Amino acid sequence: MENNSTYTISKFKAATHCKCPRCRTGKIFEGGMFRLKGQKMNKNCPHCGLKFEMEPGFFYVAMFVSYALNVAEFVTVCIAVSVLSGGSESPWLYLTACLLTAVILAGVNFRYSRVIQLYWLTPNLHFNEKYYGAAYKKRS
Repeated sequence: MENNSTYTISKFKAATHCKCPRCRTGKIFEGGMFRLKGQKMNKNCPHCGLKFEMEPGFFYVAMFVSYALNVAEFVTVCIAVSVLSGGSESPWLYLTACLLTAVILAGVNFRYSRVIQLYWLTPNLHFNEKYYGAAYKKRS
């Protein structure tokens, strides 16, 4: 029996690799996550041509997602510091740990807050199989 189904990258894997939500092939960002020049987001998908910022101010919601990610990280870091320090009550220890976490993970929060918005908070943006993979050629 032949298997005619083709492999398609999963939604979660495409999101973790910061691929376009429509074609799951093109990259959303140029370069790496921890660049000295900062992160640069592509205006359009290099594979299928999807415009990522669909309207002016589209990524304002990503600020709220980034805030939620920061709160989750701070709670996790504070619990870890409390456990590792034996329940220290020094506010400077917790403040320093939270500030270091915020600085180190700023690039991660920027990138994944936008990816979360594109994949799960944009209701009219869905995966389309006709754009997936190397077979699709962008029409000029």
